[in-house]
Amino acid sequence: MHRCAHLKAAGIAQRPQTLRQQWAAQAAPRRTVSVVVAYIQQEEHQPFRSAAAAVAAFGAASLLLLASGVPPASAAGGRLPPVTESADRCTLAALDKFADTRATFSLEASGGNMTEAIVDVRGCDYSNQDLRSKVLSGVQMQESNFSGSNLTGVQFARAQAQGANLRGADLTDVNAFSTAFDGADLEGAQFENAILSSASFGQYQGKWANLKGAHFEGALLSSSDVIRICENPTLDDFTRKAELGCRSSRR
Repeated sequence: MHRCAHLKAAGIAQRPQTLRQQWAAQAAPRRTVSVVVAYIQQEEHQPFRSAAAAVAAFGAASLLLLASGVPPASAAGGRLPPVTESADRCTLAALDKFADTRATFSLEASGGNMTEAIVDVRGCDYSNQDLRSKVLSGVQMQESNFSGSNLTGVQFARAQAQGANLRGADLTDVNAFSTAFDGADLEGAQFENAILSSASFGQYQGKWANLKGAHFEGALLSSSDVIRICENPTLDDFTRKAELGCRSSRR
């Protein structure tokens, strides 16, 4: 079950024919992305013999993508491109832009390799909204406001949420694989049964993610993920010990 969740979070999924045709028509500027697509298409009509083989294939593709020299926004040392203002940039409709594509190709969307699918809502206010039908995968949402919003079950993989306000947000059952929550205000946020493999809750601009009152019961985390989260000094004792099983020496 856990391995399947990792594959789903990694974006290994069958795509409809129309999507493949769209990508074929735009193949020239997609040189690095095609490497990942090739690995996925190779097994599209021949299922992976094992979950481990699927992970290995995706990992190899990811390494080739990184070798292309196009780092994701989170790896750019905090240097972000200037915000391009538009009339609909902070609307609910903006979160629907290429939603299915971003859900499937969250790695490429978050890395800026799919320029037409970039969703930049940095600094926007989506507080106290019902966002259960939205896709936040690959979204650039640094320092945005999603406090008090219902994000239950949302696809949230590889989003750039550093410094965002998610205080009191309901993130139950989200797929937040490899999402950067560094420096975000997550006080009172609910992560029950969420996929949080490779997600980060560290520092952003010298400020720790605020995990006071946040809950992680049933969340999918590896032992190394737990170690990293337990380094965060804002965790409550109950969450630290009962939900995450942090060792006291890590505090």
